[in-house]
Amino acid sequence: MTPTVPITCDIVLVGGGHSHVAVLRRFGMKPEPGVRLTLITRDLLTPYSGMIPGYIADHYSEAEAHIDLRPLAAFANARVIHAAATGLDLAQNFVQVAGRPPVAFDLISIDTGSTPSTAHIEGAEHGLPVKPIDRFLDAYHRLTDEIRGHDGPFHITVAGGGAGGVELSLALSHRLRVAAPGLNKRPDDMHFAIVEAADTLLPGYNAAARRKLARALSDRGIDVRTGARVERVTPDSVTLSNGDSLTSDKTILVTSAGPPLWLADNDIARDERGFIRVDDKLRSPSHAQLFAAGDAASMDGHQLPKAGVYAVRQGPYLADNLRRAALDKPLKAYRPQGQALALITTGDRYAIAARGPFAFEGDWVWRWKDWIDRRWMKKYQELPEMDGGHGADGDDALEAMRCGGCGAKVPAPVLRRALDRLPPQHADGLDQGLDSPDDAAVLSPPPGKALIQTVDQFRAFIDDPYLFGRIAANHCLGDIFAMGADAHSALAAVMLPHGEDDKTSDDLYQLLAGATETLAEAGAVLAGGHTGEGSEMAFGLTVNGYAERDEILRKSGLQAGDILILTKPLGTGVLFAADMRAKANGDHVTRAFASMQRSLAPCIPVIRRHGATAGTDVTGFGLAGHMLEMLNASDVDAELKLDALPVLPGVAELVALGHESTLRPSNEESVGNAVPLSAHPSFPLLFDPQTAGGLLFGVPADQAEACCAELRAGPAPDARIIGRITPRRGSVGVVRFTDETKS
Repeated sequence: MTPTVPITCDIVLVGGGHSHVAVLRRFGMKPEPGVRLTLITRDLLTPYSGMIPGYIADHYSEAEAHIDLRPLAAFANARVIHAAATGLDLAQNFVQVAGRPPVAFDLISIDTGSTPSTAHIEGAEHGLPVKPIDRFLDAYHRLTDEIRGHDGPFHITVAGGGAGGVELSLALSHRLRVAAPGLNKRPDDMHFAIVEAADTLLPGYNAAARRKLARALSDRGIDVRTGARVERVTPDSVTLSNGDSLTSDKTILVTSAGPPLWLADNDIARDERGFIRVDDKLRSPSHAQLFAAGDAASMDGHQLPKAGVYAVRQGPYLADNLRRAALDKPLKAYRPQGQALALITTGDRYAIAARGPFAFEGDWVWRWKDWIDRRWMKKYQELPEMDGGHGADGDDALEAMRCGGCGAKVPAPVLRRALDRLPPQHADGLDQGLDSPDDAAVLSPPPGKALIQTVDQFRAFIDDPYLFGRIAANHCLGDIFAMGADAHSALAAVMLPHGEDDKTSDDLYQLLAGATETLAEAGAVLAGGHTGEGSEMAFGLTVNGYAERDEILRKSGLQAGDILILTKPLGTGVLFAADMRAKANGDHVTRAFASMQRSLAPCIPVIRRHGATAGTDVTGFGLAGHMLEMLNASDVDAELKLDALPVLPGVAELVALGHESTLRPSNEESVGNAVPLSAHPSFPLLFDPQTAGGLLFGVPADQAEACCAELRAGPAPDARIIGRITPRRGSVGVVRFTDETKS
């Protein structure tokens, strides 16, 4: 057992902005024992504002211009909650999160960026806001389809003539005019206009920089309208405050920044525009537990532009002050720089620099900016290897002295506090359960049905207890559904790391909230269980189900000629082995989570309609191990198509890089000579242990295509026909391959 340091302070970071990535990296470089970070983010890829114009102009790839927050959070040993924050309760210290229970904190930091202020624009819903930038980028990728399908010239209006609007216009005009032939357009068919309410473009920049950028816009044929603002937007035009009307097939809103809307109903101290006020420690003057940085914040005594350079500079101070606040130490003051260097690209690997009264330009300025941006991004994309040791000798010694056996139970008040937050758990046939003080649940089985019972438990493989509870419950239910039974009730076995009572109670609630949601979706309830303390979180369920005796789906029913179908893609073991090393792509992990939460229950009626002969779920022994159990029980062999195996996104690349689960070698060894060696790139995945994996079953050959099509159109979009059953040739079941594609 590895002793753990009790969690004494929960820091929640809302948003993956430029300041928060610095917080994550600094806590990864220097972990703070007893301090736990949680990142709540709507998106796992966070764009770096300095490289987005170059990305739009096609000088950078998506990977070059974005930071993947999942490996960065793993490096920081931070929990990741991939969901949008929807509200903030600073009286109870909870963040409301879309689609899941609220998250508790001791300290909270907001770095979610800003949104364009469009209240003064009629029909703003017809425009495309430039922020949040990730939403703009999604829409930008669809813009080319709109242009291709549009008859005649295409007009784009950018509302806002600050640095953001000018740089966006130059980048977009460069990209689209180069791409015009592929969009069935001539470069001259692309028309751009900038509308700025001030009397000049780039208010706040020196005259020399304004002249240089005005020349760049003129050289590109970009129309500039100053002294009037956009008042009305329609799908094909804009109306200005001076009465002018412009044709506009796409209007992009780069207007002044607005505050985060999800914080509107709150008593946080704000400035006159609604942004979160902070002092020079980046702390709210109204709520000591609240910090903010970047575009979401307004710093008392300073009028800072909503520009990424300030969020970048605030990051190290924010990290230091969050750490100091957690340890109850004095905070450090952040002093904004008096003059910031502005580097504005013109779309074509050329840039203009401005600082104070000076301005200079050239392709060398672009190269200089490119070097600065890449150097900054490298810190967050190429993370050092860390040993992950967070313990302190005194804390470890204290933790090692904690009682074992029944002395390691979670205290009754902590348990009751968590259970009281769960919805009632009632079901027909459950005579007593969680709401009873007795020592065990009481069930009354339906007359004439067989009781199907299974148990499974494993240590946490992700640090989000709610998501872990959902996936673990789905995994434990798999055996019930693989037998063709209906789930009824479950008993939980929970192990939690020691912590302060409120944190242990909240972790337990999050875990059980996820588990009971999954049980409810399967028509089952939580009837009882046991909780205890250990070195790390672990969870399992003993699940009860019922089935008609003649409808139980067994492993022993395969017949020669049957077709094998697998309902979920492989690779969870590989993916999470890489994730533990901060090497997995965040989007790939998210898609794996979605697959792991997909229940097998809706598959059962489909496979029954198509005459399923045998089935099992693919879990810890891997596809090969579970397939051989079926072959030996049915006295048959199998032919497998390695090319047909469904694989989770990103897994093939991770396998090629050598990532694998620690269980893979023993899984491969256990099958012996029953599975021949192959150089096929998917071969290692035959032995990859799956968490909440798919259903493997056989159906008659004349039903296979129809069965697979129905699954793919409904409960199992990744279902594939992967092989067929052949007569037994020897004394034990053997898997043969019908393809040998080399890697």
